[in-house]
Amino acid sequence: MDITITITDDEKRVLESWLGVGQIQVWLQHAIDNKTRQRTDAYILEYTDSNPNKMSMEAKLSALSGIELPTRDDNL
Repeated sequence: MDITITITDDEKRVLESWLGVGQIQVWLQHAIDNKTRQRTDAYILEYTDSNPNKMSMEAKLSALSGIELPTRDDNL
């Protein structure tokens, strides 16, 4: 899946001064991967009897594959 994020030239300049030129994509990917891992671990704890610390990401996603996860709208 491709996701497009739009930022202004000024925002890009600020981010590159902080992260380094060409590092915005890397930083965003890391942030998404980290948040996905956190939520996956939380769902493993909530919906299974497994310990997420002892599972690979592939095993975690497989364990959740048959479970209907709530959406943000479900929580409102």
